[in-house]
Amino acid sequence: MSRPLGIIVYQGESQIDKKPVIAVATGIKEKTENVKTGNLIQIWILRPDIPPLLATKIGEDYSICGDCKHRHFGSCYVNLAHGPEHVFKAYHRQRYVKLSSDNISLFNKRHLRIGAYGDPACVPIEIWDKLCNISHAYTGYTHQWKKCNQALKNYCMASADTIREYYQARELGWRTFRIRTNDIILSDEFICPASTEKEHKITCEQCMACMGTFINKSKCPTIKVHGVDFKVKRFNEGMKKIRNKKKYKKNFIKI
Repeated sequence: MSRPLGIIVYQGESQIDKKPVIAVATGIKEKTENVKTGNLIQIWILRPDIPPLLATKIGEDYSICGDCKHRHFGSCYVNLAHGPEHVFKAYHRQRYVKLSSDNISLFNKRHLRIGAYGDPACVPIEIWDKLCNISHAYTGYTHQWKKCNQALKNYCMASADTIREYYQARELGWRTFRIRTNDIILSDEFICPASTEKEHKITCEQCMACMGTFINKSKCPTIKVHGVDFKVKRFNEGMKKIRNKKKYKKNFIKI
């Protein structure tokens, strides 16, 4: 079977606000060069009707990002001009095929990254049931853990930005991936081995500890806030505003 450039695994309503979204799997044909994640199939979640850079400026990224703080801080680690924009343009050039009984086997025994951009909570759980159950392993993260379909905890880690959020998510039965602004490591946490802190000891593909509750691990990974300097600064400033109970939400451009 020939391997397509990408596969559209979902096209329909966002589970967050009912607006249109697509989920596109790439990396099926060629190996990725990502030193942190390794050779994972990357699944990108986008608005099909609005370019990613524009969507984030006018607030229409809510359909795919929901309540994630990073969309307000401007601190998302994803460079929208790279992966998301390339996937959006390729989609509109009709470079991708739809998921079918003929090509679903391409996910068999592969490693998946569900949500290379976008929150997996905006896609129906049935899609992840289908793909994750035939894959070898997967990673996923959601900021919507308080109000999304709770079955998602089987496939995703709860993204926690504070120790309080860590405990809230754990009480709801989630495993967590906590972003730290300091050196505090909780007793049931470990530093992400694919992080700069651990000098990229192993890749996500080799570790695969971020498989939600499917994997029987009591400890959860944590990582120090990272990325380009200006985004780290924005994250720290945004979290400081939240701690001081100041307004942190972005005023999106109206068009």
